[in-house]
Amino acid sequence: MTKVLLAVALFAAGSAVAQSSVLDRDQIYARLVGEWTGQLEYRDFSSNERVVLPTWLEVKTTADGRAVQFTYTYDDGPTKTVTESSTNTIDPASHRFTITSDRDHSTDTYQTEEAGAAGGARRMKFVLTGTGKENDKPVDVRIVLSIDRNLYRFTKETRQSGQDFLFRDGYTFTRRDPGQSGR
Repeated sequence: MTKVLLAVALFAAGSAVAQSSVLDRDQIYARLVGEWTGQLEYRDFSSNERVVLPTWLEVKTTADGRAVQFTYTYDDGPTKTVTESSTNTIDPASHRFTITSDRDHSTDTYQTEEAGAAGGARRMKFVLTGTGKENDKPVDVRIVLSIDRNLYRFTKETRQSGQDFLFRDGYTFTRRDPGQSGR
């Protein structure tokens, strides 16, 4: 669930069809790097209800600068804190990004369908598509990601063959230190 978010924002390098400027991988990374506070909202499979968890996110560039490390911390109850990490890489030539979970070493790859920037690249939006599994059934995946000066939003929708896309999970984050934006 969360590993999709981990790399979504990373991809537009080389594939950005910018509304007002072309972005490269370093610009995207610079907008993501930092500490974020917000929430995860997801659709519970057993009840079909939406669940909201307080969430913290730290994004760092890897030592070689070719990927970004996302580390999420979830407050999942009075005595349960969960941490997940993933490494996200971009292949600008093929307009794909790959997310590798540090927990189970699984890998998901997504294609950029739309990418753009406005406001001097202060606002970025990406639509990514791919495939995945839910409850051991194949699904199509669509992710919409937007990064603004101090706001980061991610929404993932999934669908089984022949069905409409349904909300799966989403994040809304604000930068912990707004003065660190605009790198």
